[in-house]
Amino acid sequence: MRISKDEITIRSAGMDDAPLLNRWWNDGRVMAHAGFPNGLGEPLERTRDLVALNEQGLDQRCLIEIDAVPVGECSYSVYDGEVEIGIKICEAEYQNRGYGTRILRLLIEFLFTDEAINRPRPVERVFLDTNLNNTRAQHVYEKLGFVRTGVRVDSWVDQLGQPQSAVDYELRREAFFQS
Repeated sequence: MRISKDEITIRSAGMDDAPLLNRWWNDGRVMAHAGFPNGLGEPLERTRDLVALNEQGLDQRCLIEIDAVPVGECSYSVYDGEVEIGIKICEAEYQNRGYGTRILRLLIEFLFTDEAINRPRPVERVFLDTNLNNTRAQHVYEKLGFVRTGVRVDSWVDQLGQPQSAVDYELRREAFFQS
């Protein structure tokens, strides 16, 4: 998978990207918003195994590039008429600059229109969740038309033993194309 618009590219991660993904996943500064202030502690081999899954189906782990510089990652998993997504801008100097909204818009348009993804059954809904404390991400999702469908209060405990809550969001096909 590879999509580009202006200076933004979203592309399937390859084996050469595994060390960078692994560095991001193990960096507590990058992962703190997701409840992993100590990083994931993921061995490189496990990251390589996850990247290898890109070749086995429609689900993808992708790199986000701005002007050919890797700045973050996103992923999507295709279900029956639905797609779950995740996104993270990992390089701090690219955060809070409007890229998140543009990246998400590009990814979601691809998911709603790609022939291979929509052939078995058209995607009617994109969904995701985020930490309740990640208000910056919630603002971006809501700006794109995502609707909050629920809050799971104290649904898990982070690495520091603190209860964490998650917010669930969805975006319907018709709402996306009406905006």
